Amino acid sequence: MTSTSKSDAHDSSSHAAAVPDATAPDATAPDATGAPGPFVPPKGFTTATGPAVDVIVPEAYSRWDPHQQRGYLAQRLINAAEGRTVAFAYDCVRVAGQRDRHRDPWETAASMVSASMALSRHGASRLVTTAVELTERLPRTAALLTTGWIGILAAHTIAEETAMVADELMPELDRRISEALAPTRRRTHPPRLGPLRKMLTKTVSACDPVGADARAREARRDQDVEMVPLADDRALITAHLTAETAVEIADRIDALARTASEDDPRSLGELRAAGLLALSRGWACLPDVDGGHPGDPDGQAAARRVTIYAYDDGSPGNRGLTLAGYGPITGHTAEQLERNARRRIDSLADLADPESDAARRYAPSEALSRFCKGRDGTCVFPGCQTPAEKTDLDHIIPFDHDNPECGGHTTSDDLGSLCRFHHRLKTDGIWAYYRDTDGTYVWLHGPNHPEADPGTRITTVPGGPLAALAAPRHPESSRRQQEAAEAGRTGGGSPISRRRPHLRHRRAAERSRLRAQAHHRRQEDRAGRPPRSAHLQDDRPQQDQPQSSALDDEPPF
Repeated sequence: MTSTSKSDAHDSSSHAAAVPDATAPDATAPDATGAPGPFVPPKGFTTATGPAVDVIVPEAYSRWDPHQQRGYLAQRLINAAEGRTVAFAYDCVRVAGQRDRHRDPWETAASMVSASMALSRHGASRLVTTAVELTERLPRTAALLTTGWIGILAAHTIAEETAMVADELMPELDRRISEALAPTRRRTHPPRLGPLRKMLTKTVSACDPVGADARAREARRDQDVEMVPLADDRALITAHLTAETAVEIADRIDALARTASEDDPRSLGELRAAGLLALSRGWACLPDVDGGHPGDPDGQAAARRVTIYAYDDGSPGNRGLTLAGYGPITGHTAEQLERNARRRIDSLADLADPESDAARRYAPSEALSRFCKGRDGTCVFPGCQTPAEKTDLDHIIPFDHDNPECGGHTTSDDLGSLCRFHHRLKTDGIWAYYRDTDGTYVWLHGPNHPEADPGTRITTVPGGPLAALAAPRHPESSRRQQEAAEAGRTGGGSPISRRRPHLRHRRAAERSRLRAQAHHRRQEDRAGRPPRSAHLQDDRPQQDQPQSSALDDEPPF
């Protein structure tokens, strides 16, 4: 999904390169000396001058050669610009907290940052958290960022490594960190992330050993398994595990790989990959070269218990096949999938029909859900990259459960893919949106936005494999959605109930809980008593503590 903040932008192209106006001089045409001419902004764009900023440089800077000065100053200016993003994020938190006493200001601020900077939900939330931590708990260290000495990655690292330190110890810790990072005659460049993490570990342990233990305890909960698409129809599965779990899984995979016969043509890496597949299917033996069970031809179908979806854009020779959760695949892989695939063709006219019985039901059908998510590709909020397979289908005009005839319809024209985080903000009236007649999504400030401006328009473009079919089948649905969005009728119409504590309070409660556990463990270790099982079993968040994901919540509506 691509996004643009220009209100008159209707270009559905996802290319990042700017195309000069055909009536303007060629922006890249060389002059008589062969040098490229001045850049001419494309139609609908202009230029703006950013604020001047003072950055920190060594006293010896004036004696450096011009090339060294230029490179050094460029890096400092980049860091200072990243410092301005932190200041902007904190300003969003401040404004959201002052103008809305009910909704979580951190979540509202994250949506403001995401929309203005085209950041992902995770990136925007991380920036907001770092902004609060540095501004309120690490002001000396924050000054090193605003003057261009350290960059945003270092700021994120410092904020995360000090998150478990008690508030009353933060001034001293801030002093130690800022002094350890500060430029000196011998240190003319800031430390890299590796040495920075080592310094932070030692400094936090010396200043607050309980906080260091709590941080280590929290890190054991930071386990996850992710799939990252690669080129050539491959993917990378990464797993963040505890050391003992990782060793156990690796040993099991190696043991399975060693069961291969001597004439097996697969390399050791292929055998290990086959061993991982065997574990996922619950097999005690390696799959054969074709992925089947060597002793049971029906074992694969019985063990999989999952359905792999693919979208076909109708290109000849399976050259337009897209695998849900992965992306486009080549004809070679598509032909392999076709061997056991079942095709299902649904009429778009049926999926978009507002007069059908399905349009009066709240829950969309499987066919409708697959089409909408295949059309959108990701969450349609500006900057959000949450895959559509992990989103809710949102009724752009809220569904009326009491009288379905009056509410939003359950059709392809009236549904949009929203992750749980942005779905909740739309429901709370922070943001509103509608589908334009060309299939793009137009976002505007909702009635409860902290800085509501009726002129704001941010356009996002569907990026799924079925994006070519994004235009509404019934254009009048776009008109209804626009009228409802501009009138503030798509969310926030009634006072909200506090579903959970604000993120600031949840982080503070989590810090207190983990510190208490770490302190109790240290007392038991000093007394020479083994920790009781009751103190080991509850590393999971309690009901009133932070949840691991917004997907744990019930859908807004």
